[in-house]
Amino acid sequence: MNAVNTLQAGSDLALLSESAPNWFLDCFDVPREEGFVEVEGVQIHYLRWGNPTLPGVVLTHGFMAHARCWAFIAPLLAENFCLVAFDLSGMGDSGWRESYDVDVRSTECLAVAEAAGMTHGGIKPALVCHSYGAGVGLSAVEMFPDAWRSFVVCDMSMLAPGEHSQFEERRKHMENRSIRPHRVNASFSDVRERFRLAPEQPCENSYLMEYMARHSIREVDDGYVWKFDPKIMGPDNDRDSNWWESIAPRFAGLQIPRAVIYGEHSTMMSARVREYIGQVNEDSIAQVCIRDAHHHLMMDQPIAFSATIDSLLQSL
Repeated sequence: MNAVNTLQAGSDLALLSESAPNWFLDCFDVPREEGFVEVEGVQIHYLRWGNPTLPGVVLTHGFMAHARCWAFIAPLLAENFCLVAFDLSGMGDSGWRESYDVDVRSTECLAVAEAAGMTHGGIKPALVCHSYGAGVGLSAVEMFPDAWRSFVVCDMSMLAPGEHSQFEERRKHMENRSIRPHRVNASFSDVRERFRLAPEQPCENSYLMEYMARHSIREVDDGYVWKFDPKIMGPDNDRDSNWWESIAPRFAGLQIPRAVIYGEHSTMMSARVREYIGQVNEDSIAQVCIRDAHHHLMMDQPIAFSATIDSLLQSL
């Protein structure tokens, strides 16, 4: 593991041109550290907040996103927890692999928890995972069942029996798609204008859109490109139709405390699947709706989202 460094707020906010509320700016006054841990030959970048003696929480992000989607959520939780958010390989500031699968990214979850000192001292860390990162978290719980205290999934795509995945057609399309290198943009603003949430949705918090966009772009010799590895947009060999159908029963059947957070206007979790996971297990699975939120919960309702996570982690 490389040396851990204290990360200054200015490095995160220097390029922010949008006006932002005080609560958001105050998040960057909460002390945090930045580090890297090597996982199967690739450097994985992470950020850590909170006293290391407090219960640990590992945070994962969605597809093509990065750890800084938690940079304005984790500080709101740091009074009660030590939190670490990391960039999945091929995304954000982490290294790139020759190929990617859910299992290797699940190994990254545990490696980051170990690097952050969360696997020592008798209190296991919790997993709080958004979107694609929740699939990674599910695999991590299955691969390392004795490593985790609890598991909170945040707007993860699940299917009830007989439901069709909205991602299946995309997967089939990607099977025949060649991997294309990033287009190099002459100016930062050119690539910034192309930034969108995936899946696309409205977002009234323009300062959060600006923050996430600016940390999704890197400078190269001839201009500016996205940070993520173009190979992650290639064929998805992990998640076929059987995989999507397996998510809900696998999650419901886990043997650790778990909970679901979902957006009121999100299409990822239908009422049918919420009813299904509440019926197929013997224990109680908390399900919390974030009002006036779509899929990107931290972008739509960051305060309500953080308060919900705090409450669930203290009760699980």
